[in-house]
Amino acid sequence: MKIAYIQGPYPRLTETYLLDQIVALLNSGHEVDIIASRYAGQPKSHPDIEKYGLKAQYMGLPEQRWMQVLKVIFLVLIHFWRAPKVIGKSLNYKAYDCPSIDIYLRVIYATILLSKNKVKEYDIIHCHIGYVGIMGVALRRIGVIKGKIITTFHSSDAYSYPNKWKHNVYETLWKEGELNTVGSHYMGNTIKALGAKRERTKVLPLGLDLDKFEFKERRLGDDAIIRVVTVARLVEKKGLEYSVRAFAKVCKQNPNQPMTYQIAGEGPFRKRLEPLIEELEMQGKIQLLGWQDQPEVAALLETAHLFVFPSVTAKDGNKESQALALQEAQAVGLPVVTTIHNGLPEGMLDEQSGFLVPERDVEGLAEKLNYLVNHPERWVEMGTIGRAFVEEKFEINMMNERLIQIYEELANQNIKRKTVKI
Repeated sequence: MKIAYIQGPYPRLTETYLLDQIVALLNSGHEVDIIASRYAGQPKSHPDIEKYGLKAQYMGLPEQRWMQVLKVIFLVLIHFWRAPKVIGKSLNYKAYDCPSIDIYLRVIYATILLSKNKVKEYDIIHCHIGYVGIMGVALRRIGVIKGKIITTFHSSDAYSYPNKWKHNVYETLWKEGELNTVGSHYMGNTIKALGAKRERTKVLPLGLDLDKFEFKERRLGDDAIIRVVTVARLVEKKGLEYSVRAFAKVCKQNPNQPMTYQIAGEGPFRKRLEPLIEELEMQGKIQLLGWQDQPEVAALLETAHLFVFPSVTAKDGNKESQALALQEAQAVGLPVVTTIHNGLPEGMLDEQSGFLVPERDVEGLAEKLNYLVNHPERWVEMGTIGRAFVEEKFEINMMNERLIQIYEELANQNIKRKTVKI
């Protein structure tokens, strides 16, 4: 099969699951083109990118809206002569039911990129993130790309994005997209409430390559230091201020127990977390490690004892989806503490591989962390249960086989659905 992966910035350290999917498809003999909005520009990258030559075609979409507008005017003036018909179609805002200026600009950038070559025909066009799915439908209407469209919803695309535009931004996607996938039943119910058809929505959790996460029984080492970790971007929905406060409480409750809390990730909330850590006098115990690639994350989890993932609903309505980091932690044998938030309860076993607490509940987080700090004899049992759970539900080869099966079934379907042509 020929498959197009269309997504936002690429490559991102937090999106190793996409690389794992692409590598599995390549190893199975399929062709994959990666089309991305722009180069992510992060300081580190996944080793598989170089190993497999996973290069992308970039639209060159700037981050700032004013830059997007100025650049698109420049690009249209330069390239219009080369493909006046399709670029002209992309400029017709109403012709493809464009729901927002955001999508409008994305479609123009993508049309200019794809019109440099002859029309690309794919068996599957896999759009990662809901608004990329809208763009995929528009590009197919314009005629620069052909194939059946699958859209995978992740998090903000189902929550804050629809809230931002205040109308049914996905109406055309629900009508013309062939299939939607989600990482949890919770997310499935969310997009169904937005209008997605039940029969065109499948739950397909992100898979985990267990060969990269070696199980280890957790016991207190000779240095007697208990190491707590979180792997997350430093953004509001990760709820890190609550885990920082909870950890500080646990330290005060156990003054004679050496402990550290390491947070791997980067983002705008660093400027809030740093003064909070100083205010709580936790500078020597809580560390913000910044960006970590997959080998560095694996090394961090190797030496840890406990994992905390305190996600919350952000002010703009944004939420987590599956949160693969939670499965990674269980895969290596770490007891986890997380929140009753979106699909997270589906990704662990409460009271068995870890504990669930309400969102923003500092006392609840502290209580469960304190229990684990004072009951290290439970670590091995909980870690073993967590590993078995991940092996049964999230193993990468099983998930990739299901993904390929979905592709093949869709590619072979004779779907009689009206697709608007411009």
